Amino acid sequence: MRLTIISLIALTFFSSCAEKETTDSEMYIGTYRIMDQMVPYPYIIQQKKDSVFLYDNKGNAVDKITNNSIKKNKEIKFKEKHLKILNKKENEFLAFDLLDTINFRTFKNGKPSPKNSAKFEKITSKNKLDFQKVKKGIINSIWKYDVVEDENNNPNNDLDIEEVLYFKNDSLNIITNYYYQDFKIISEYETKTYNIFEIDNIYFLSLQKESNNPQPIYQIIGYDLNKIELKDYSSRDSKNISFYKASIGVGDFEKLAKSTSSYSNCFDGFQAEYYHNDINYKKGNEYIIKFVNENIPNNEINSGYLIVHFNINCFGKVGDFGLIQMNRDFKATSFSKELVNHVIKKVSKLEDFPPSNSQSEWLDYKDVHGFLMFKLDNGNIIDLCP
Repeated sequence: MRLTIISLIALTFFSSCAEKETTDSEMYIGTYRIMDQMVPYPYIIQQKKDSVFLYDNKGNAVDKITNNSIKKNKEIKFKEKHLKILNKKENEFLAFDLLDTINFRTFKNGKPSPKNSAKFEKITSKNKLDFQKVKKGIINSIWKYDVVEDENNNPNNDLDIEEVLYFKNDSLNIITNYYYQDFKIISEYETKTYNIFEIDNIYFLSLQKESNNPQPIYQIIGYDLNKIELKDYSSRDSKNISFYKASIGVGDFEKLAKSTSSYSNCFDGFQAEYYHNDINYKKGNEYIIKFVNENIPNNEINSGYLIVHFNINCFGKVGDFGLIQMNRDFKATSFSKELVNHVIKKVSKLEDFPPSNSQSEWLDYKDVHGFLMFKLDNGNIIDLCP
């Protein structure tokens, strides 16, 4: 009996220690910086016993300091980042980099601004996956993602957006398809690099472009041969998204990629509005009306407004589309497939927007969000704004 009691006490003690050990590490993923611009902030911070580690977007431990807690008003002084904790909640905190005066702007009195801080969110889900199986299964495979839109996307009510992703050994190739009423209107192609990495049995997928164009880090929370489940932290509210195994093969993908026009934002984190630097079409609205009215389908009897949203990148190219349709009472309506297809394809061929690239004391951007609001009368364009 005595041995049983001693054994129970020992078991309770070791269980308590084991539980304490498992909760001794907390990991936070960088989501975005600047509250109203939401530029990706691809870093991971891990507090482990009496140390805090900083990981980059490839999963490399770039720094480590002795520190036993992450608390409000405390500074975490890594070698190249001095992060002041401005706001600490149970599952997230805001951090301001005191060494980065370009990307982290203070108030006029010189104090750190929570609005211009970086947000870190605590990683709470830790699924047990086979890392090598996940990595091997993702690479050299083609996946399909039905885009779940958020505040990072252009305004869009009426287009369905699909990405087809080919994870080659050295690059991620993406074809973005835009559908209206199940009819594919237009496609875009771009290439990024990527990394799949692991930190303490938590798996991540990170995307990369140039060093000055940060991309998000996703947490891999589930995987099988037909589906990749990810947690996306890049918007104000994190969400789960899924990639599904695509039905097309590598040969078909590469054939489509060769025939698809390339488009990429020069800076994915933030697009300014067209009026910040007078980014208007060089030939004027009258030219656009005439150009889009050419060979316009004559089977449309509805009247109203067809609004095409898009980005203009730093090379003056147009892409990243959205669509909103309204009747004359500004209520939702739908125009024909033929009309919508015609208008969006015509807009995609406008090549005389000025390159967008600006730096000012309060606003830096490389791409601009623009829109064209076509006023339709029985299917003919009679006016255009802005």
